[in-house]
Amino acid sequence: MIATRTAPRFALALACLICGLTGCSSRTSNPTPVNASPTPVNAPVESAPAAVLLPPRPDAAGYVALGNELYRKDQDEQALAAYQAALKLDPEHAEAYLKLGLTYRVLGQKKEAEAAYDKAVKFYERAVRVNAKNADAQLHLAEAFYQTGEYQKAVDAYKRGLKLQDTDSETYYNLGEAYTKLARYKEAMGAYNSALNLDPDFFRASEALERAKSGNARVENARKEFEKQQKQRPQNSNKGTHNTNQANSNTSTGNTNH
Repeated sequence: MIATRTAPRFALALACLICGLTGCSSRTSNPTPVNASPTPVNAPVESAPAAVLLPPRPDAAGYVALGNELYRKDQDEQALAAYQAALKLDPEHAEAYLKLGLTYRVLGQKKEAEAAYDKAVKFYERAVRVNAKNADAQLHLAEAFYQTGEYQKAVDAYKRGLKLQDTDSETYYNLGEAYTKLARYKEAMGAYNSALNLDPDFFRASEALERAKSGNARVENARKEFEKQQKQRPQNSNKGTHNTNQANSNTSTGNTNH
């Protein structure tokens, strides 16, 4: 009885094996011709289709990266929507606020830009409090300060960032821009020169350096003129005092004669 029950199963298994070796398939409507060459035993077996992988769910960082790409392509309205989508997923995403502010500024929405920059400052300040050695956070905080008009704070943050990473021409250029806003042209010239030392073809830095030189020349001319006036001022003051004393003396003499 055991042999009787096992025989059909063995026959079925054998039939399947033969079918596999000869390449037959139950899904094929046309049978293999009798005179066709048999499939070699060592022929490669067709691999099963890979499992379908679902795409990862979008996250805030992904939307920010998308927004940056759209911003570079001057697709500002779409970039704005991408940054807003990032903030829906992460309402404390500092970079999303910073880039949102930049996009609002380009679109001429000043009030919205300022509000976004303020949020960027808030969350980047939190980030550097948590990790003061986070170079990216320091440099982004510097940019946020620059955009809010806090140029001295921007200078300080840029300098901290430069100490934490390999120096690069763009950061030195941004530092020079912050110094320029403070009319500290000598420091600005130094920053622009550092940028050009790293990248001699940095055209914006070359232009900015010339502007800083011009600004510094104006300051020096004003200083020289001011010092000249200061030197002349005591002489005029003494002369006036001498004339006043002489007039008082004449008055006293006249009173005595009377």
